[in-house]
Amino acid sequence: MISGLGASLALLGPFSEVVAGVGVFVLIAGVVLSAPAGGQPGPVLTDWWSVLALAALATLIGFGLSFWLTAPGGVILSAGAIVSLVAVFFGTPARRG
Repeated sequence: MISGLGASLALLGPFSEVVAGVGVFVLIAGVVLSAPAGGQPGPVLTDWWSVLALAALATLIGFGLSFWLTAPGGVILSAGAIVSLVAVFFGTPARRG
């Protein structure tokens, strides 16, 4: 759920670069904290953690790129944040098994 909060904050990037940066940081922290549960299949996505990690990487790349190339960086950041939200809400295991 921490990753979902970070992805939501990252999507607020057009309003404030600081909020987007905090969102990317929280998203990366959530990916690291959810790594132990990454081997467990989720209810919809079985390989949810890999999708989350790659989407977080795309979000981080988009955030950095947005300082030099605003439009492509914003698109990559937004796509990564949306895929992160999908991975969190459709893939996170509901219970330990």
